[in-house]
Amino acid sequence: MQTHSLESEQKQSEDYQNLIEKQIEIEACSKSSTYFLKKYGKIRDKNRGIIPWEPWPHLLYYLECLRKHRFVVFLKPKQIGATWTINLDNLHLAMFKEGANILTLSKSEDTAAESLDYAHFAHSQLPDFLHLPLGKERASLLTFPTVHSKIRALPSTEDAGVGFGGAARVVLDEFEYHPYDRKNYSEILPPILDGGQLIIQSTADKLKVGTLFKELYVAARAGDNNFYPIFFPYDVLPNRTQEWYDNIDLPDWQKECRYPKTEKEALETLGTRAVYDRDILEQMKAGALQPIPHELSDKYKGWVKIFKPPAVGGRYCVFSDPSDGKEDPHATIVIDAVSGEQMAESHGKVTADICAQIHHDLVCEYNNALNSYEMNARAGGLFSAKVAELNTPNQSKFVKPDGSLDDKKTGWWTGKALKDKMVWGLEEAIRNYQVRIHSIECINELLQFIIPEGKDPQATPGAHDDYVIAWGGVQQIRKYTPRGGIKVTSVKYG
Repeated sequence: MQTHSLESEQKQSEDYQNLIEKQIEIEACSKSSTYFLKKYGKIRDKNRGIIPWEPWPHLLYYLECLRKHRFVVFLKPKQIGATWTINLDNLHLAMFKEGANILTLSKSEDTAAESLDYAHFAHSQLPDFLHLPLGKERASLLTFPTVHSKIRALPSTEDAGVGFGGAARVVLDEFEYHPYDRKNYSEILPPILDGGQLIIQSTADKLKVGTLFKELYVAARAGDNNFYPIFFPYDVLPNRTQEWYDNIDLPDWQKECRYPKTEKEALETLGTRAVYDRDILEQMKAGALQPIPHELSDKYKGWVKIFKPPAVGGRYCVFSDPSDGKEDPHATIVIDAVSGEQMAESHGKVTADICAQIHHDLVCEYNNALNSYEMNARAGGLFSAKVAELNTPNQSKFVKPDGSLDDKKTGWWTGKALKDKMVWGLEEAIRNYQVRIHSIECINELLQFIIPEGKDPQATPGAHDDYVIAWGGVQQIRKYTPRGGIKVTSVKYG
């Protein structure tokens, strides 16, 4: 009996000692995310599997900056551990700051999901005494009910960040590539100014001119805003030698984009300029209308957006850039022939026959609007056959390369000469305030339509030109619309 009692007392003493040690560990983790990451952080490596988070000097410096500064803007090369580090630090903040509300905005739905998965994975690898119970699983949300905190990860949509107040931290990841960067930033900044932390990190894109990310970083370097700037060159990792760099199988400008050696190299753009006036487009974006409810929007599952209904006796133009529903989206634009104001649009990946039906319905809805379409490639041919079957009214005649009309044909074959007229005709109309665009998606595409040095106007890699073609076409059609002596006027946007 005495032996059993001694063993029981010894076990109780060991249990008590273990409990004390765990409490000491929890306390140490709560005081320092660096300690937490060094001792318990785990990441997934595509080559090595599950490995401990590696405390490289640049990552330790990054963590130090996160502790010292509320506003951080980080210009970084690819694959230096920054994304894992910020997501593990988000996890630490959510676990040890009661009521923490953390938001990460990423460039797409996939990257947002991946960002949240980093934190979820790291939490799953913690020892039992650190492992907090999670709330109900949701695709974009990780919750810790016992401490009333949460991490939310969302794509950069038009409404992302709206109404998101009381944040302990907001992270804008790969901000250079966010489609709604300026709108999201304007929504997120005011509540952060009242308390909380804003972290912006991204690589730079040499083909993008005048982006908000570059503006904020350059201003931070000059001391003209509240952000603390961080830059790391590509060789902060010890294995990144000159030989490693030379063996990267990419064009030089892409290597400089992803793996810059200096700030100057990272921020320099190619010999490039934007085709369409950025300031005017930003004015349009600020004054853009929201779509209104309409039966065509319901019929076509949100592909169709109506900004203004037709007026009795109003004259309108419609132009479509069809798609095959696979690679590129289609775009259909409806404008007021007199004012140039956008009335409606359709946009998305739909097959050519559905695109033609949408086109037909919009033409009919807007008082049998003068209309046409690009008939290049297979999608154009299928679209042309469908509008002929539908007997779409008031089709504009075929435009010859010299700009004259062929009364025997319909549709527009946009070779280089005509495409140039469309691109630069739209540029002139925007510059002279003769059109007004309400579609944010469209404005963002126009902002990324560029002229690389020595090349023709084109979309930046990964972007599209469907809106450019549709707007360029509808602006050309507008010239052929009878106006009954009504003069087109220029109106500035406010």
